[in-house]
Amino acid sequence: MHANRRVKGKWLCFLALLLPLSAMPAPPLAAAAPAAAQATTDELTWGIEPFLHPRNLAPTFKSSRDFLSERTGTRIVTTTGANYDQFVANVLRSEYDMALLGPHTGLLAIQKAGYLPLLQCESTLKAILLVDKSSTYRTPQDLKGKLVALPDHLTITSMLGAEFFRAQAGAPAIDVQYRFNDFQIDGPLMALKGEVAAAVMADEVYDLISPHIRADLRIIGESRRVPGLSLLVHKRVPPERRERLRAASLEFLRTADPRVNLFVRTCVASEKSLGEEAQRQLAPYVEELKRRLP
Repeated sequence: MHANRRVKGKWLCFLALLLPLSAMPAPPLAAAAPAAAQATTDELTWGIEPFLHPRNLAPTFKSSRDFLSERTGTRIVTTTGANYDQFVANVLRSEYDMALLGPHTGLLAIQKAGYLPLLQCESTLKAILLVDKSSTYRTPQDLKGKLVALPDHLTITSMLGAEFFRAQAGAPAIDVQYRFNDFQIDGPLMALKGEVAAAVMADEVYDLISPHIRADLRIIGESRRVPGLSLLVHKRVPPERRERLRAASLEFLRTADPRVNLFVRTCVASEKSLGEEAQRQLAPYVEELKRRLP
């Protein structure tokens, strides 16, 4: 019973990790309107990758949405998918006017769905392998035969996490079982509850966790770094409006307080686009994404 109370308390702390980023709860993000309907109104839909629970994304991105709306004179509606499969399907059907998404999904959207780069976050990301600090696991090899929590199978974090267990030079593959979760913040809690031996999470999301939770976790693996989030705009948005959206996005990222804004904490403003070297680095993950799509 005491253990259950401990886990419940940790779960409440875990859910509270986003509270400093939003003052009041807000309703879930709206569903995307059909593209044809959007074209007849002064409104843009902004699709945000569901790297957090949808109920958290609405309040978390309210300030950035309101800022972009004010600066561009356009009503912007934030939206997401119920899960990654739905979100990526919406992106590939060009249902969003703007989209904030992972780098490999963004590159595929540019190649296949008529999106254009608005800005590329300068910050990079990597996958980290986490265990309960009281466990005996010290390296990925110690997890042989164990259950490991991964984020959704379409995320680049899950792809990077699987590389911890692949054959390396002079070392065989490590036989583990995977449990995929809709949201990557679920994995560490599962590790603390003993439901899995380890969990994979993006380092940027790990930084959002309450210090009380991080104190009970230990990192035993870190992946290579890859480019960070991409902000895209669909080519149906007129060029003048695209430029206003870009200028407003850069202004917001450079002026908003990162202590209370998740968008700023996960995306460092950059004038750069995704270069050829970065695209080559992402190419294998784009191909893996294509294989994993339903």
